[in-house]
Amino acid sequence: MAHALPGDTTVNPPHRGIRYANAMHKLPWRPLVLAGALPLLACAGADPQRTPAEPGTRVIVTTTREWPAVAPVADHVQRLAGVPVREAEQLTPSSYRIELLCGSDAAACQAAIARIAADRSFALAAEAVRERIPAKPSRESSR
Repeated sequence: MAHALPGDTTVNPPHRGIRYANAMHKLPWRPLVLAGALPLLACAGADPQRTPAEPGTRVIVTTTREWPAVAPVADHVQRLAGVPVREAEQLTPSSYRIELLCGSDAAACQAAIARIAADRSFALAAEAVRERIPAKPSRESSR
């Protein structure tokens, strides 16, 4: 099978000489290699000393009415709790799972949850979600 070079009317021999090498050198492959290397450079620039994400407390908030979007609920919860909110997810039209960033201070988280629950015009209930850790299977059942 013969290979034709760009702008060349002759057919290259199977050994591909200097003309083929020059033609390949002129092809626009450099931008493609650079574009492929950019994601690798972005990973190399990541800070290895970066601290892990701040621990949060997940709270289920049941509101007094249905809300059309999650963002206004998250904003209102953040104002009531007095702590930042990282995630908010709608479970039902009036129930939301929201992660409060109170750090590792359990008392501060409980106080933030109590402030949310205290506003009865907004929340019917606000309670912390206990994370379930799956039980380790016995040795016999894992075989």
